Amino acid sequence: MSRVSVQEDGLLNHAQAAAVLEVSPRRVAELVELGRLTRHDFLGRTYVSVREVLERREADVKAGRPPRSLRQKVRTVTRVVSNYDPVNAIIDAVNPEPKKRKK
Repeated sequence: MSRVSVQEDGLLNHAQAAAVLEVSPRRVAELVELGRLTRHDFLGRTYVSVREVLERREADVKAGRPPRSLRQKVRTVTRVVSNYDPVNAIIDAVNPEPKKRKK
């Protein structure tokens, strides 16, 4: 364990890595399963590399789905409009639904 710890600049358990990355311990486990973080097992416990955790934190990985391109947006609107009934389009243009108020 000490040799690996020196090579990886230390080892963290999932809870500690989650605190550094500001995510849940389950997300750290998912990153290990996906191969984004290397798994190290010692005495029945699972650890991840401090070096890899810090690299991931510095990478400033954005959460969520990436934004869609203009082409993808236009294609989606085209699909929706092609399935839209012309009568309903006229009704919506003349009498739009009121916006919901936030409480």
